[in-house]
Amino acid sequence: MHIAVIVVSSFIASFIFALGGLGSAVVLIPILVFLGIPFSTARPVGLFTNFISTFSATYHNFKKKTLNLKASIPLAVSSFALSPVGVYFSHKSSPKITGIVFTAFLFFAGVMTYIPKKGKGFKKALSLPFSISVGSFAGFLSGFLGVGGGGIISPLLIVYGLDPKMVVYITPFVVTFSSLIGFLTNIGFGAVNWTITLSAAIPAIAGGYLGAYISHHHLSSKHVKWILGFIFFGLGVKFLLKFL
Repeated sequence: MHIAVIVVSSFIASFIFALGGLGSAVVLIPILVFLGIPFSTARPVGLFTNFISTFSATYHNFKKKTLNLKASIPLAVSSFALSPVGVYFSHKSSPKITGIVFTAFLFFAGVMTYIPKKGKGFKKALSLPFSISVGSFAGFLSGFLGVGGGGIISPLLIVYGLDPKMVVYITPFVVTFSSLIGFLTNIGFGAVNWTITLSAAIPAIAGGYLGAYISHHHLSSKHVKWILGFIFFGLGVKFLLKFL
């Protein structure tokens, strides 16, 4: 029964979050924990599912030639470098501390999503220091929390003033790499349950690709991010109640 719930939940979550260019671990991890799966096991499942769903979305964006590699690569490299550090510290912390940090992350992402952009028009490029700072921060949280870092990258880029459509294309590219290195580091710690991981990852392929397709052709990223902000707050409340 749990496997069936995981399969359905992973597909739906990957589809919904791909609409906003995000990985689904931010919602999948709480679902796994609520099903009785230990946080230490749910975290690598979230990372691998993020990798699969965002890779699927990135493939769609690359095929449609909407991905700006010049803006994406500095974020991806810095995120990739810091993700193993986050994994290391996560295995040195208690589940309660990790859960509270995750709760804070969810509320932070929700607040950042609703902060309005100042000024007129959107920026079309990122400064290198800003890219490295955001990528490093997101990479560390990706490994520490098993969420891929998209919930940090996406709202920060929007507040910076980057075109929301550009954000939707950049974020899955970056999350693909940070999630992969975080997952591989978890393998080194022997924390991967392959039955649960594959049950979540396989449906995430279809969900991620379908979400990216609909976002590109039919939806406004602004509306999607308002919806995601609401989801972040809801999950934050649930996680806070669980770990207090």
